[in-house]
Amino acid sequence: MSRPLLALLLCLTALPAAAQDTAQDTTQDVAPDTTADQPAAEAPENPEQTPADADQDARIRNNPIVARLSAFARAFEAQDAEAIAGLYTDDAALLPPQGAPIVGRPAIAAQYAATFETGATNLRINIQEIRQHGPATAVEIATTQLDLPDATIHGRYMHVWALTESGWLLSRDIYQVLSADPRD
Repeated sequence: MSRPLLALLLCLTALPAAAQDTAQDTTQDVAPDTTADQPAAEAPENPEQTPADADQDARIRNNPIVARLSAFARAFEAQDAEAIAGLYTDDAALLPPQGAPIVGRPAIAAQYAATFETGATNLRINIQEIRQHGPATAVEIATTQLDLPDATIHGRYMHVWALTESGWLLSRDIYQVLSADPRD
């Protein structure tokens, strides 16, 4: 692995999705967020889908955290680091592998800006679960893929979400890079 790629792996954050691929059956309902500005994208219809699967898809579409991830995805595609940082609490922390915590919106915005400078694009996410813990906290676990000019990065993250006056915001973001597949 090249030295620049290794350095990038150490600084990348587990960015929420540019596209929601699927969600496993462990996703649970989360309290409504009346401040979310956009609904989540519609899941594709599947003629082989069971009623339980259809119920799961409806819960995903109506989940306010998924709606926040959609807003994040729009900001990511626009490479708008400030808009992304706005989806974190004022005292949020990114916890990168083998690195010091990145705390606060200004530092988080700088981290995303640095990520965009690497040529990061085409972020994909596969939510494994979203579980609410109490009235104002939820935990989301997912896997990701992110394309760089010379590799596809596979990762995993855990987000801690806090229900604030502004709606659901990211409070803690811990991630790990699982692998890097060189691109031809």
